[in-house]
Order: sequence, then C-alpha cells, then structure tokens
Amino acid sequence: MKSAIGLFSKLSIITLVTAFSVNSYASSNDAHEELTCDAKKQAIKTKIEQAKKANNTFKVTGLEKALQQVDTNCSDETLEQKYKKLVDEKSKNVSDKTKELAEKTKEYEKDGVDAKQDKIDALKSKLHDAEKELSEAKNNLADYYEKAKTK
Repeated sequence: MKSAIGLFSKLSIITLVTAFSVNSYASSNDAHEELTCDAKKQAIKTKIEQAKKANNTFKVTGLEKALQQVDTNCSDETLEQKYKKLVDEKSKNVSDKTKELAEKTKEYEKDGVDAKQDKIDALKSKLHDAEKELSEAKNNLADYYEKAKTK
C-alpha cells in the first residue's frame, strides 16, 4: 500500500513538473524567437525529436500537448494583435512614466527640494526601463512582420 502511494506521489510530481516545464517553455519562447505559429510549431517539433532521442517520454507527452495547443489555438492574426497590443501597452507605460517624471520634477523644483534628486533618478531609471521594454516590443512586432512576409 505504501509503495502504491509513493508511486502515485512520484507520478503526480512528475506530471506537475512536466506541465510547468511545458508552460514555461511556451512562455519563454513567446518572448524570443518563435514569432509566428509555424515557427512555434517547428520549435516544439524540434524539442520533441530531442526528447525522443533522450528517451524522455514525459517530456515528449508534454510537448505533444503543447504542439496540439499551438495547432488548435495559434493564428498569425492573433499573434499580430498580441504584438500590437503589447506595443500599445508599453507606449502607454512610457507616456505615464514621462508624465510622472515631469510632474515630480516640477513639484520638487517648486518646493526647492534638492534632496529629492534620488527620487527623480529612480523615476528616470523606471522611464528608461519602460522605454527599453517598448523598444523590445516594437522590435518583436517588426520581426513578426518580417517573418510573416517570408512565409
């Protein structure tokens, strides 16, 4: 009885780890190289072949489920919308950070408080990070269009 419970626990843990690894695989690749549905499918197929060569049946099963989800749910139109939405969100974030920096700078200058320079520097740093994220989002959209054209 104890061995059956131990085996069940191990299988549960393996299943959870596989599910999380497939989810993190899909998430990490969304942000980087696989910008089109065909590229996503090809990347997963490559991983399946690698897992088969390594005799990792759990990983193969998880990747096959991921491939099935991409086949079912992925369309280049939805990807394009996703990339555009991300650019819009990042643009708004940059706009908000720029406005906040301007307001705080004006407020601190009006109060004559020089000790707030560290807060202004922190806001500038957040603005710089937001601009970097926007640039990455725009690059992903441009890369998507480039890859979609070559299809």
